[in-house]
Amino acid sequence: MDSKKGDKALKIADQQGYVSLSMQIPVGSADVKEMIAQKLYADKTAYITKLFNTNGIYYFFTRPRRFGKSLLLDTIDQIAKGNKELFKACAIYKDKTYKWKRYPVIWFNFSKLAKDSSEKLQNNLIDILYSFAKNYTIDRNEIDPIIGEPTVEGTLEKLINALTKLDNGYEPTPIILIDEYDSPLISCEKEQYEAVLSVLSSFFKVLKARQKDCKFIFVTGVTKFHLSGLTSGANSANDISLHEDYAGMLGYTEEDIEKLFFDDKQLYINEVITSLQENWGKADNYTDEQLKQALKDYYNGYCFSRNKRVRRMYNPDSILKFFKDKSFGNYWSNSGNPAILLQQIKNNINRFTVLWDQSSFPISQLDFETPAGALFEIALFPLMYQTGYLTLDPNGFKADTRADKNATDYYLKFPNQEVQSALKLTLSRFVVQKQQETGIAYSDSILEALRNEKWCGFLNLIKGLAYLKQVTIF
Repeated sequence: MDSKKGDKALKIADQQGYVSLSMQIPVGSADVKEMIAQKLYADKTAYITKLFNTNGIYYFFTRPRRFGKSLLLDTIDQIAKGNKELFKACAIYKDKTYKWKRYPVIWFNFSKLAKDSSEKLQNNLIDILYSFAKNYTIDRNEIDPIIGEPTVEGTLEKLINALTKLDNGYEPTPIILIDEYDSPLISCEKEQYEAVLSVLSSFFKVLKARQKDCKFIFVTGVTKFHLSGLTSGANSANDISLHEDYAGMLGYTEEDIEKLFFDDKQLYINEVITSLQENWGKADNYTDEQLKQALKDYYNGYCFSRNKRVRRMYNPDSILKFFKDKSFGNYWSNSGNPAILLQQIKNNINRFTVLWDQSSFPISQLDFETPAGALFEIALFPLMYQTGYLTLDPNGFKADTRADKNATDYYLKFPNQEVQSALKLTLSRFVVQKQQETGIAYSDSILEALRNEKWCGFLNLIKGLAYLKQVTIF
């Protein structure tokens, strides 16, 4: 190509926002600076402003894995640091009422804590607390015990005291962020469960007792169950997981998809379409609108409120991976093994009588909202919702024809094609792996039901197989 023509083409491409294959999509990133720099940050700061407009509140917020919880906490952290210029394109920057005060932050990512013993977990927590003290130049003597060895609860208590007395322009009300609070219990060995639970309960009891001394406490996770000191305080104070005002705090909306991936990016979208034509057999006249509809079918559909006005959300991780790979991959099944869910399927095999072929089905408000007594006591359908395999269907009540229908019921459904395919793949792999003498006779029927996504037929086959000669297949 003539160099002048090439330069002109590059200039035009640059003006059109062309990113081509060099676009560095930060898949899995929880760094708000990186997301903003790559112009892939969906502005959630209006929601965060609501948090900063409160004092002493203990927030509890659950979402499925890979939905942006860590990115949300990083955003809160940057705002708490007073990093105003980072958010100059965001709603909080334009909010003249927000004062950009600086707050000390204690931020734990529980997914990175030691999980093989309660002793290591406790020491890990104590080390992290000491590291925060060092970050804020707090003398170690202020948080060391007068006698004996340091404990999690004692060290946390003293660190909060010290943070309320900081100088250097900090407000006297620290912010405490807990990411993936349930991870240590999900990941620990069964023999360690009670001991790990005891350590975490002691930690959260201190937080509950000191919440009024904090700007706010924000706890995220996937599952919802009783943890002494957490759910008794968080759920009664402010569990916003199902609150319509926060239903869109994580995930991409249709407007986000349009703005971040389509507006002024036509050359890149053309590349995506070409890739789909070459590798997915899409027609030569495949259009932008068809692509948008396909993205909606595959990755949209998540709803976190019964309010019909609430927008459906896209899984952000799957969307980023799609535009990275230019392919409708089954990204959900590769983002983590739902071991707890599979265990519940095993424990509740006799409950698979739901007509999965219907669009949605009801669950009582009591069963849906009441936290389980322990992690492994979470009922199957609430657990499928919490892990992202089911979502709320605000239109379910209207479609209900039961004579005894209850307006307080929730309605659940599969959110999208990706999740249905992921569940189908997970279960079919499991069945194949567990085939033995009894299972061989059923394997063709089971796999055929899965291929055709005949959920009612599949689950009935599994139920029958489980009871035949009392064989346990999960």
